[in-house]
Amino acid sequence: MFTVVLDVLISAMLLSPGWAHQQQEDVPRVLLDQSPRAVEYQLGRLTNDQLVRVERKDGDLKYRPVYFGILTRGGMSRQFRTDALAALVRMDRTSPTRVLLDALAKISPGDSQNADSQNAETHNAETHNADSLLSMLLGQPVDVLRPQRETLARAADEASQPLVLRGAYGAMMVADGDPSPAWQTAARRDGHLVELLRSVPHLGTSDALRAALFTPVAALLAESKNTGTRAAAVAALAWTRRDAATFDLLSREILQPADPESRAAAIRSVSLIPEHAWTPATMEPLARAIVAMIRETPSDRRTEPPTIEALQLGEKLAAALPEGPRLGVRRDLRALGVQVVRIQTVPEQMLFDLKWFVVQKGKPVQIVLANPDAMPHNLVIGQPGSLQEVATAGGIMPLPTDPEVKPYVPDTALVLHATRLLTGGETERLNFTAPAKPGEYVYLCTFPGHWVRMYGVMLVVDNLEAWEGKPTVPKDPITDKPFASQRH
Repeated sequence: MFTVVLDVLISAMLLSPGWAHQQQEDVPRVLLDQSPRAVEYQLGRLTNDQLVRVERKDGDLKYRPVYFGILTRGGMSRQFRTDALAALVRMDRTSPTRVLLDALAKISPGDSQNADSQNAETHNAETHNADSLLSMLLGQPVDVLRPQRETLARAADEASQPLVLRGAYGAMMVADGDPSPAWQTAARRDGHLVELLRSVPHLGTSDALRAALFTPVAALLAESKNTGTRAAAVAALAWTRRDAATFDLLSREILQPADPESRAAAIRSVSLIPEHAWTPATMEPLARAIVAMIRETPSDRRTEPPTIEALQLGEKLAAALPEGPRLGVRRDLRALGVQVVRIQTVPEQMLFDLKWFVVQKGKPVQIVLANPDAMPHNLVIGQPGSLQEVATAGGIMPLPTDPEVKPYVPDTALVLHATRLLTGGETERLNFTAPAKPGEYVYLCTFPGHWVRMYGVMLVVDNLEAWEGKPTVPKDPITDKPFASQRH
């Protein structure tokens, strides 16, 4: 079977006009002798694949806009960013810290805390781009950041761009090994403390530094009346300590009346706390509070991201409850909203993290596909037994000229539903009604060559509660044996 799969993989890659075109296309021509705005416009019209193939020479200032474009482009792989950063440091004769602060000043915040539901899908790539640059800045060793302390303090004092403030305060805390000096500085300036809080998820691997932030963040949560500051504190809290005390503080934001922004942030943050740290006495009241919150949400808004995140947390809490409450909470959740399945690509491994999932026939489903990988991926749902046929048909398709056509998604009755092709950092929500006929439906990435590793099964059953009482495991469509586990 593996030989057959390998043959199909190679032929799909070699026969794909889109894949061949990407390999053979000429180096894009950019007129670098134009005005900076004109050069930026030309570079902005290129895809990531085209941008990294633009001619450039390390050390020649003429090519600086190309390197800067690569560094600040969303969805760009870490290696290309790292190489571009090194070239810019040499060209500008400055530090990586200074270059990264300049880069942060050029991009949109893509701020998830302030994104409304209408913009939630479009801001993901911008958020990922900002997160990548912040991680590069704050991920520098302490002995590299410490000599840049004055540069960071000046940036915090002079900058107005939110991302620059976020990066400056976060890097100051890393350089100091102590959050107190940066916190005191930020607290004296209007709006700065919010950006310091939003830097907390990027503070690297220093558990001691994160833990030192628990007390001031928890105190701010108790004292502040400002909605934006409270929401930022709630979002930061789970990144300080992931223990029972944090779980209880976040749960309080859901159980007690709170502003919608803080409650939504609390739902996201609670999801980061490991189950072993959940307080048993709080779990059922929290699950039922989520049911009540969703019940109060108008039905036409129950597919919006905040409600979907609440549904996901409710399902997670229900799974940890004893049988009686578990069945009751799950029944209520399923009666109120769609079944949500989150699938994420595994960076640099060409895998979906979820091998299979179960849905009930004829019920609404939402798949949330997140792609943190540098490579593009999609998710296509096909009829039972159609894995290789759909993969081969999609892999040999030429790239479409119509932007409304989804690349590598074949026009065949075997395909039931499909996302678009997601670049690095993007997320898409795929809404559909589960098939009326039970069976082992397949899902896969149809980008040429990916399907051999990126596939899974959507098991459609008559009744989800009955299945949960006597679960069965679907078969791997390539090995024809039951899956050994549900996740990679």
